[in-house]
Amino acid sequence: MNAKVWPRAVVTVALRGAGKYLLLASGIGWMAMGWLLATRGDHAFHSAGAAIWLVMILAMAPPLLLREIGHVWRASLRRLRRLTIAVFLCGYVGTWLIAGIALSALSGWFTAGAARVAFAAALVGLWHCSPARQRRLNACHRVPPLRVFGIAAPWDSVRYGISTGCACAAACGPIMLIALLVTDHHLVAMAVASVAITVERHAPARRPRWTLPLRLSRSPDWAPLDSR
Repeated sequence: MNAKVWPRAVVTVALRGAGKYLLLASGIGWMAMGWLLATRGDHAFHSAGAAIWLVMILAMAPPLLLREIGHVWRASLRRLRRLTIAVFLCGYVGTWLIAGIALSALSGWFTAGAARVAFAAALVGLWHCSPARQRRLNACHRVPPLRVFGIAAPWDSVRYGISTGCACAAACGPIMLIALLVTDHHLVAMAVASVAITVERHAPARRPRWTLPLRLSRSPDWAPLDSR
């Protein structure tokens, strides 16, 4: 896909069909996150537990799932669409909740000292430049076949949700850790992280190699989906 075409294609998809409802859900999530921070302060990220993670997922995940929700919608029978989308979301959200527990525990350990915070930032920077992370981003482009009849339909959808959640958490979880380590202005940090991971998530697949994240080039090294 041409580098000048894919941003317009993403915007077009986001503004029609299910995309509009996903953006609406994201807006509700950001308002809920703002309310939590206004009532509890920045420590809400560490004191609210699963509640804040659910709100964060509601705010940040919908723009990431435009392709996945569209695929589940098109691959489902009309009478099973709500069920298959619901179980896909259960798999995806459940995976991110588990990742959130791990990230919260890690953030508590890293914030014990400035040296640990610097070590965490260095590790995350190294991970974001690595070919392993690019493989996880490329995995987010996979569109598996989904069966449409019987119990196989929701089973395939929940597996798709879990696999997407695992790839997404592996690729984007470290930057979420950095946002958690910010001592103030968590909402701004989360907004910046959300924009960055959304741009990377919808960019075409690249050949895995050591490179700067969000690297822009006139002739980017796009990769076919089978070269991961």
